Amino acid sequence: MERLRRLGLFSLLAASVGCADDAAVDPFAGPVPAQCPVTSTEQSMVMTKLVLLRQSAPGISDGFNLDGRVSGADDALSCRRRDLTNPDGTAGVDNQLSLLVPALDTATAGALDAAIQGAINNGQMMLAVSIEGLDDRLNDPCVTVVFRRVQGSPFVGSDARIDPGQTFDTIREEPVSRVTGRMRNGVIEAGPFALGLPVAVLTARFVIPIQNAQLRIRWRADDTFEGLVGGGIPAAGMIAATETLVIGSDLMGLVRRLILSITDLDPDEDGNCRSFSAAVAFEGRAAFVNP
Repeated sequence: MERLRRLGLFSLLAASVGCADDAAVDPFAGPVPAQCPVTSTEQSMVMTKLVLLRQSAPGISDGFNLDGRVSGADDALSCRRRDLTNPDGTAGVDNQLSLLVPALDTATAGALDAAIQGAINNGQMMLAVSIEGLDDRLNDPCVTVVFRRVQGSPFVGSDARIDPGQTFDTIREEPVSRVTGRMRNGVIEAGPFALGLPVAVLTARFVIPIQNAQLRIRWRADDTFEGLVGGGIPAAGMIAATETLVIGSDLMGLVRRLILSITDLDPDEDGNCRSFSAAVAFEGRAAFVNP
């Protein structure tokens, strides 16, 4: 009897330890699954603002460390391009596009930001972001973020931004970007993935192909969003895209030389970098997206 009593007590203790171990499993541990469990809950937004990030001060820019390195002028793997520093002091930020944006400002007579905002507000440059597979709007170990080109005639409020709660239609012939990530305290992080970023500047219309993109989105309690995308842009593709701008040949030649002077990613066998790093900030508001 005593032996049976001891065996029962041992079994009870073992079961309680097992339960404690199960409860201690961190759902955020390990790599992000390639596919998240399907749930009926999702949230969509439409981008209401998009900004090609500049340097707030020399050498200072928000962005991502895309290559996992802190590069100086002696780093051949980044083609000797100096990394930047995040405003919070974090070193290793890759955003060489910030050196090109002033030239694009010149090319558009200082109207770059206004031209992009106008294209968003008039419906020429609308991108929707959907968060699928939601279990919790603050902490979720696996969510899917989907980027889609959408169309419609947006209503714009007195703040010169698209009003929330509107419905837009997916442009089905346009590519869709999809990536899984995690959400902690309302902040989603995901990547790497490929993203085609549509840009409309004055008479030019083109898509910037962002490779190995990293994403961070903050979902606020009022269903507004702020986000950051960083990644590599092939230099040859960007040169071809900027050739659609209505600018003089001298300025076009300058832009081309600038692009080739900021490449810091994807070195070839000869050590020549074929892409340059970029960071883009955006804001958004809740919307409905028809598939």
